[in-house]
Amino acid sequence: MGTRKTLILFFCLVNSLTLFSQNNTASAANSGFDTIPKKTDSIAAVEIHKERGAYFNGKGVGLQEILTETEFKKAACCTLSESFELSNTVEVSNADGVSGIKQVEMLGLSGKYVLMSRENIPSINGLATLNGLSNIPGPMVSAVQLAKGAGSATLGFDGLTGGLNYQLKAGMKDPKLFVNVYSNQQARSEINVISKTIVANRAINHMYLHSGGQYLTTDMGKDGFADMPLSQRFFIADHFQIPGNKVEIQGGALAYSDIKRGGKLVNGSKNEISKDQNDFRFDFTDQHAEGYSKIGVFLNKTGSKSIGNIIDISRHRTNSILNSLLNRNYQASEDRFYYSGVFQKESLTHNRVNLGMTISANHLDENLSNQRGDSFRLNGWQKTAGVFGEYTVEGEKLSAVIGMRADYHNIYKGFFTPRLHAKYQINKTNRLNIQGGMARRSSYFIAENLPMLINGRTIKIDSASLIQNQWLPQEKAWNYGVSYLRNFMLLDYPATLVMDYFETRFLSQILVDRDQSATDVYINSVQGKKAGKTSIAQVDLNGYLHRRLSFKLSYRWINSQQWLNNQFQQQPLQSVHRAIGALQYQTRNKWYVDAVCQFNSKKRLPFYSSVNHAHHESYSPNYWIINLQIRKTISNRFEFYVGGENLANVSQHHPIINSLNPAANDFDAGYAWGPTNGITVYAGLRWSIF
Repeated sequence: MGTRKTLILFFCLVNSLTLFSQNNTASAANSGFDTIPKKTDSIAAVEIHKERGAYFNGKGVGLQEILTETEFKKAACCTLSESFELSNTVEVSNADGVSGIKQVEMLGLSGKYVLMSRENIPSINGLATLNGLSNIPGPMVSAVQLAKGAGSATLGFDGLTGGLNYQLKAGMKDPKLFVNVYSNQQARSEINVISKTIVANRAINHMYLHSGGQYLTTDMGKDGFADMPLSQRFFIADHFQIPGNKVEIQGGALAYSDIKRGGKLVNGSKNEISKDQNDFRFDFTDQHAEGYSKIGVFLNKTGSKSIGNIIDISRHRTNSILNSLLNRNYQASEDRFYYSGVFQKESLTHNRVNLGMTISANHLDENLSNQRGDSFRLNGWQKTAGVFGEYTVEGEKLSAVIGMRADYHNIYKGFFTPRLHAKYQINKTNRLNIQGGMARRSSYFIAENLPMLINGRTIKIDSASLIQNQWLPQEKAWNYGVSYLRNFMLLDYPATLVMDYFETRFLSQILVDRDQSATDVYINSVQGKKAGKTSIAQVDLNGYLHRRLSFKLSYRWINSQQWLNNQFQQQPLQSVHRAIGALQYQTRNKWYVDAVCQFNSKKRLPFYSSVNHAHHESYSPNYWIINLQIRKTISNRFEFYVGGENLANVSQHHPIINSLNPAANDFDAGYAWGPTNGITVYAGLRWSIF
């Protein structure tokens, strides 16, 4: 009851700030107020003097949170998975105390439930789900669109909790050459290069090159284990665009390689992992190659009728040693093919019809083995053919998108997934969004949970639920929610308030249960009343305190109940309460100062032993993360930045259970609740040639 009262009180407090709103703000229809305005008594009179950072897109039926290049500069390092420090919509945390893999969450559930796409091409999925965002260089991304809840029917039947779509920098106005260099005191270094070439007749080509890695590590807990793995990452991509009056073509290819080495350090060394057969070692190699194309055909001169075609082909390889002392190895390969064809017709009344089909085929070959004999082998195809339709109607007050998919899967047979998005425009500065839908996904239950297998536990898979002795049942869930957006004047400056509430109710769910036993990890499928439910409420307030001082306040509450140890429990390693406060000040001569303060409430830790190990409790402490960055733009060609992360020096010194005996059944590296490497000080520069 106390949590509910606190939540209601916070909602009321934030909403009461809108009483500063002026009654004569009728002409502010959209929410892009993250710009430096002149002091004014009318939202309509706001003048834009800089690029947008993060804002809520008020156009269209759905509500999206947009993160731009300007926003990413506030979190200078380094990959897309590390670019959400100022967002409560996407939460990123350490997956464990050894691998360095970043766990992504949205609406209180892990990233595997998010439909991740690149320019609306489903791309980070399957074997790439776990580590895919960590291999997209942040400085190469121009924007990310975040949409909560079940998404558009055109993109697929999955995406239970939302969509994350990113775009590489590929604009005509981009510099001919862009270079970003980053380094920190913990010997992490990154370099990014983007080259643009205008071929002919407005056709442009972008090439992307990235190299980075972690070349030294630390042992702040004095347990002999590397706090973060040594790593080396390479990324290369090419993207081209050929515009035309009747046909437009986009396409490209990308590839990356990610190598990580962690575990026991050689005594006295910070860059050498022990090769002694009696010492614990973790090795991880990810390799990915992908080619794609988008072809749009306009069927009339106005462009109101068109056909879009998307083709994506990829190959992914993962090779891991999860625990060298148990000879626990994981090897997997996946080949994917995806095609989508969409016919779109738009009427003069802004109504729109989308009809189309998708075909996908994925071949997965994975092998998990160790000397205890609790091994698993999967080798098979998943093939899906589906049709979909969406009808969009836009009125002056009420607009809606009604969607439906029908798919046939070679393993799970036929099924339907309905979707509904509706918007009620209360007035020009207030809107209400309601949405709901069903989504399904095929679980890669080994690949998606590798960090929870870096232990000495015996792995037990629910073999009774396996289909064709290989696949666990599909995960199915209903997701529904409501969002409220208001633009108003706060202390004579424009501000945006967004409040939302979402629920995800599972009908079928795959769980990794480490609460049932201290020496076993159970991977099983639960159905019906045992399937979980996650509720999440969030409040975001963005605005200005001065024409050069912007702020952001965000609070998020989660109640995620899962059937663990034969009872419903709060999802482990998750903060129920999380809050973010951020300020940015810009001087007249283009100095930028960004300060971020993040609060994380205590997290429940999985059951670990009937006899407590030293340094461990059943809950983590509350903790704060404080970041500060100073950036100077010298010209449109040159910019440098310096900063510090985790300035409060929060560090979990013992993220590993029974680190003294990695061969024991109760050894487990999956107890990381926070940072493991203390303060990080960094510097970098950006250089452009136009």
